[in-house]
Amino acid sequence: MIGDRRNRARKPSQPRMIVRRRREVVGEHQPKTIITRERGVVDAARKRAHQHPRRRRGLHVPTRVKVLGAIVAVLGTVVAGAVWTYQSPFLRVRSVQVEGTSQIPADSIVEKVNLTGESMFTADLRGAQQALYRLPLISSVKVERAWPDTVKIVVTERKPWGTWEQGGVRYTIDREGVVLGLGGAPGGSTVIKSSEPGSRVQGDRVDYQAVDAAAEIYARLPQTLGTAVTEVAFVAGKGVQVTTADGQIAMLGDSSSVAYKLAVWAALAKQARVERINYTTIDLRFGNRPVLQ
Repeated sequence: MIGDRRNRARKPSQPRMIVRRRREVVGEHQPKTIITRERGVVDAARKRAHQHPRRRRGLHVPTRVKVLGAIVAVLGTVVAGAVWTYQSPFLRVRSVQVEGTSQIPADSIVEKVNLTGESMFTADLRGAQQALYRLPLISSVKVERAWPDTVKIVVTERKPWGTWEQGGVRYTIDREGVVLGLGGAPGGSTVIKSSEPGSRVQGDRVDYQAVDAAAEIYARLPQTLGTAVTEVAFVAGKGVQVTTADGQIAMLGDSSSVAYKLAVWAALAKQARVERINYTTIDLRFGNRPVLQ
């Protein structure tokens, strides 16, 4: 029986099939593939990647546009600040300081310029200066800003220099011949008597030829002729006339060449003493052609 079973289990012999495996069999030795890499391949790839970067998704803003935008923003801020500063209530004239006055009240000067409340930027300082020059007692004036809210005014007043007597009334004048008011100047100052009719008011200007001539006569004549001046007169149609302490009268005309005229007078006076010539009046109005009377 056992033999029958063995006989039934055996099958006729079949030919064997050769199977080629494409997959690597575990433990099977495979030849190594040698790959030769060219030099610079990696560097070249990096270089190409740097030269042609991938574009990022979204909007790309150029650098120039960014810079221009920043400049515009800064300028806008500056302009806005300037406008605010220009219109700021803190930069308005709140105080007007006046210096150098003794005859003119400071309040009248502040009222005259009328700058309080004006912008420190647009306040008309030149107009204020011109308005102050119209005041007869002011010789010079300086108006300047003192930030943040003050205007400073420095005044130089006219100073009494001499006395102008006209129509029996004495007026105080300065060196430029401007009438400062009634009354004579301090004692020892120059006195000019005018034969002109009428009267004078503050701010009037008397004849400048007479003032210039009188100033030079008072300064030069005592040294040139050795005598004092008792009176300088302004005679209508004749000009300046001077009287000395020894009773001599000289007609000088205008204020031109006063030093030369006095020198001629001194030479004639010396010659007259030598020649014992008596005279009371000398006419020097014609330069080198003096006339003794």
